[in-house]
Amino acid sequence: MSYTYEYPRPSVTLDAAILRTPQLGFPEILLIKRGHKPFIGHWALPGGFMEMEEKPLAGAARELEEETGLYDLPLKPLFCCGEPGRDPRGRTVTMVFGCLVRDTAFAPKGDDDAAEAAWFSLRTPPEMAFDHRRVLAQIEQHLVWQARNSIIGRDVFHDLASSKDILRLHQNITGETRADLIEDCEKRGLLACRDGICQYISPTPSGPDWQPLVW
Repeated sequence: MSYTYEYPRPSVTLDAAILRTPQLGFPEILLIKRGHKPFIGHWALPGGFMEMEEKPLAGAARELEEETGLYDLPLKPLFCCGEPGRDPRGRTVTMVFGCLVRDTAFAPKGDDDAAEAAWFSLRTPPEMAFDHRRVLAQIEQHLVWQARNSIIGRDVFHDLASSKDILRLHQNITGETRADLIEDCEKRGLLACRDGICQYISPTPSGPDWQPLVW
């Protein structure tokens, strides 16, 4: 099939925002140091250009594995970034996918376009490529908003956790104490708890492009 279109159009890139919280504290984010221009030597989210016959989620997972060696992580769609001028290579729209996990099965290692891969505090990242400092700020806002208004930690706890650990994670993310969190989430059908142990009940997504609870 040939692709012809007379008007200019943007390219699409796919980024993966992997957050980890080994001690249930405020999370770290996985970044790669760019090995090629533009922004060589600067840090960025793992990612790259989407291939023509590729589904976005599959492409984000592919780029993550190519650049860090990590795979089989529960990536979910977050948001898109498309401000003009964000990429010196041309007009680029980025789809960002994310997940929050306790930790990864093994340490990431820079490969392909990435000279290095390392964990950084989400709140104090190093010098970033493109507009990724702003993207990280939006990821933090997205995470904190979900923690304040719903439930987080399903993939941290693999669907089953003590109410104490859930409260600890929420408090460390938001900086606030919510004594009614467990009861409220039970009433809203987000948790099913018995004897201090809670099972996460996730709303059914409407399709591959929208997940109601990312973190």
